[in-house]
Amino acid sequence: MPADDSVKQKNAKTNAVEPESEIEEATDEIRGLTAGKGRPTPSRRQIEEELDEPQGNAITRFIRGMVEYFQGVRSEVDKVVWPTRPETRRLSTVVLIVLIISAIVLGAISGGFSEIFRLGLQNPVVLLAFMFLGAGALYLIGRFVFGASQESRY
Repeated sequence: MPADDSVKQKNAKTNAVEPESEIEEATDEIRGLTAGKGRPTPSRRQIEEELDEPQGNAITRFIRGMVEYFQGVRSEVDKVVWPTRPETRRLSTVVLIVLIISAIVLGAISGGFSEIFRLGLQNPVVLLAFMFLGAGALYLIGRFVFGASQESRY
């Protein structure tokens, strides 16, 4: 039982209410309030501009700039997480399958329209019928999709 008493005493100490003045002093210490400097502090941009003043002639600045650029590129390439061989194979397979399916679908659409125009050039009634059916389908789709938001305004 003595262990239980010590736990209760610790809980009582931690749950005790501190006076407000002690809390304010503690928060001041935590935030690290200091006295004013009496002058404005320079911004980071001003400090960086002072450090980045051009030094040397145009050729050395150009070469230094190219070296810094390639060092930055190298550091970014080192951060890249490259896929493993199985991931690359799997993703390449997915891309090829989607490519083949897209080519088949687009080829079928193109062939269908070519056939419609071929028939339409031989017999203009067929072309006019498909044009009216297409316009009617677009009208119905527009009414279905936008019908609720575009009520008669007159």
